[in-house]
Amino acid sequence: MEMEPVIRKKIHTLLIFDRALPEDDTYPLSGAKGLEVAEVLFGQNIPFGRLVTDKELAVLVGNEEAKRYGMLTLLRDDVRFKPIFQNRKLTPEIEEEISERVRELAKQLRAIRSRCSSLERVILFGRGAQTLYDQALVQLEELNPPAHEELTSLECHRLPTIRRVTRDQLETLRR
Repeated sequence: MEMEPVIRKKIHTLLIFDRALPEDDTYPLSGAKGLEVAEVLFGQNIPFGRLVTDKELAVLVGNEEAKRYGMLTLLRDDVRFKPIFQNRKLTPEIEEEISERVRELAKQLRAIRSRCSSLERVILFGRGAQTLYDQALVQLEELNPPAHEELTSLECHRLPTIRRVTRDQLETLRR
């Protein structure tokens, strides 16, 4: 599973999800949970995935803010990755796959940091996203200290996986 690049020059918030869930057809948050997140963050009752990716739709609803969110999903919802979602020890072959994802994430974070000067905050959904993000920051600290310093200075919210996040927790994200 290849990570899609999320580099957009004007993103203010980067949403990082630990896994793509079976109900995520094309986009993360395209179903009922997406409607709830979109309503809380944008005040619009439109599937969140479309808000993020469909510029014409954003213009139609008069919501410029929709263009200022980037989304990244790190893993598939696969039983092989279950230990990382539960913060347990990984098998050596899964560890290798995870370290590849961490390298990819670190590379994307470095690119985002250099191209998206407007980035203000990162929102991590799920324990897996939090673990991989922390590992990517450690890698960046060794490879690119300025990128690490800038990313650690950003506002960072750590929330439960999108299935378990509550409306009250989402309300804290509203701007």
